[in-house]
Order: sequence, then structure tokens, then C-alpha cells
Amino acid sequence: MNLSFLKQSLVILLVIISTASLKSQNNSEKDSSKCKLKLNLGTDIMSRYIWRGADYGNAPSIQPTLAVSMGNFEVGCWSAISLTNYYKEVDLYAKYTFKSLSLIITDYYVPSVNGTSNAAPDIRYFVYDDKKTAHSIEASLMYKGSEKFPLWLLGGVYVYGNDKRWGYDIKKDTTEATYYSSYLEAGYTFKFKENTADLFVGFTPTYGAYGNEMGIVNVGITGYRKIKITNDFELPLKGSLIFNPQTSNVFFALGITL
Repeated sequence: MNLSFLKQSLVILLVIISTASLKSQNNSEKDSSKCKLKLNLGTDIMSRYIWRGADYGNAPSIQPTLAVSMGNFEVGCWSAISLTNYYKEVDLYAKYTFKSLSLIITDYYVPSVNGTSNAAPDIRYFVYDDKKTAHSIEASLMYKGSEKFPLWLLGGVYVYGNDKRWGYDIKKDTTEATYYSSYLEAGYTFKFKENTADLFVGFTPTYGAYGNEMGIVNVGITGYRKIKITNDFELPLKGSLIFNPQTSNVFFALGITL
């Protein structure tokens, strides 16, 4: 995958959204009710950061989100910051949604893990050299069903950057070739009166970032509940029980959304 193509694609998305945003702001002077620009700002406070069957940071985690959307386009940033060690992650993404399908390009940046440098040769943020960078760029496609059939399907593959040196393929490791680590997930949402729960299973078709062989790496359930604090405020609470059959690990994570 050509890095310049990825950069150009992200720039084009940003330009489109920025142009649409300016147009929307001009229109809002005439009629503020017609403004379609949406801003999402929030955070999760989690007891653990568990992602795709692995524990990142081994500590409580603050996970803020900032996103701007206009029509079918969305760009944003998501981060994970450990409270008791030096794990840090900052992810930028661009998403285009058409009906039930979303195309997503994500730039994962992880400069350090538990106080030690990432395996990348150069962890500086603005280094994007394929063989040196601490960035990993993933292309993914997601299907999200309707309320009547709340099924979701996700498929993602790393196409550039720090998806290297996993130790499973001597030829790839010595040439620092991309593993193209892939992840597939299916999930379904159930409703229980005023509460909801997600059942999910994640699979990797080969060795790489998610495991040392083909297999299921992420299966579990996440429950959601709102706890009434006052007449005007409810606290969103969520808890996840997650198993990774390939590594024989189990996790339970609890969090709140603000």
C-alpha cells in the first residue's frame, strides 16, 4: 500500500469535511437549525484496556474521544492513557458510511508499552517511514444491522507501518516485511428491558499481531446499564467478560462513560 495514497485519501476526506463544515456554518447564519455539523466529545474510564483479546497497559485507563461528522463522513481521534504506567496510544481515523456499511482508515500510534519503547525503530510521532514508524495503518470494513436485526460484522487488516517483527516468520522478520495482520469479528446486541448486552467473537486467519496462529482470539459479552444519580442525570456503566482461547486468558473490565 502506497503511503502517499493513504495520506492523500485522508487529506481529501479532511478537505471535504472542512469544506462542508464551512458551508454549513455559512448556512447557519441564515438558519441555525439547518447546521448538520456534529461534534462528539467524551471519555470512558476503564479498569482495564482490553482490545481484540489482549490487555494493553495492564492498568486502569482513561479513553477520550473527539470526533466531527458531517453527513456520511466522520473524522476523529481516540486515545488510551494508562493511569499507573507509561502506556500511551493515540489513534486518528476517517470513516465513510453508506447505509449499513462503513469504510474506515485508522492510524494507530503506540510509542510505548508499560514503560518500554515500542518495537518500532523510531517512536517519534511524525516519522512515517514504513520500516521505522511506530504507526500502524489499518483498513477496515464494518457492517451494522438495523434495530430489528442488530448484527455487526467487522473485518480489518494492517496495510502499512509497524505490523512487523512478530517473530513468527523468519523471512518477513529479516526483511522487515508487513505481516498484514487481520482481524474478523461478528457480534449481536440483545435488549433486556432497559439494559443491553453485546455478544461477540473475534478471529484471526493467520499469525501476526493478534496471535501465533489462526484461531479465535476474542470472545465474550459486554453489558450496559444506566444508573440513575439524579432526576436529570444517569451514569452509563458497562462491564465486559472476555476470553482469549488462543492465549488461555480471561479478562473482566468495568467502566463508565462520561
